[in-house]
Amino acid sequence: MIWFGKIILIVSLGLLVIGLQHSFATPTLEISTSKQTYEYGDFLSITFRVSELTGQPIIIHIVDSSGKASTPINIPISKLNYTITSPFPFYKTNYNPGKYSIDAEYADIKTNVYFDLMDSDKIAIPTEYKTLVKTWLQGSATDNDYTGLIRELIHTDIIKVTKYNVQTTNSIHIPNWFKNNLRWWVDDRISDNDFGLAIQYLINAKIITV
Repeated sequence: MIWFGKIILIVSLGLLVIGLQHSFATPTLEISTSKQTYEYGDFLSITFRVSELTGQPIIIHIVDSSGKASTPINIPISKLNYTITSPFPFYKTNYNPGKYSIDAEYADIKTNVYFDLMDSDKIAIPTEYKTLVKTWLQGSATDNDYTGLIRELIHTDIIKVTKYNVQTTNSIHIPNWFKNNLRWWVDDRISDNDFGLAIQYLINAKIITV
């Protein structure tokens, strides 16, 4: 029976060593994005893969090509494979085109991943403009109100109109039927891109004067 006791002792020691190795093992962290190249209007999606759950969040910074970093973003994780998607898409008012990195830290482990943001002329209009127009459509907005909105979209380069010059207030002309386009856009029946292209066409064709 002595040999049996030795076997048990050896097995117990082996399990103890394995347990100690596991307890002192450093967690691993991998991150990836759903795309390597994003356009305006796309939503950033990030997948995190960790070897174990420590109860700590993953801390990320989004860094632009100039080296400017966002404030720390804490990502609580409850699974070894965890994906998050930004609640808002990329807008020209918030992000410049170029190369970005996502720097991540988890349990003292650091890693990063890169992606590109490309200006492909796809039009993406920030949601606050849609909220504003929705309020106007419920009230009595004037042509000056709509003109100010369109001018701001052009001024911020969200909508590109070649050879655009600001007109005098006496030159403002917005057809009443254009409000239907606004309603369709507000109700998500047409996309930001379709709505923006319609404005481009109407200004270039001098149907709308702003």
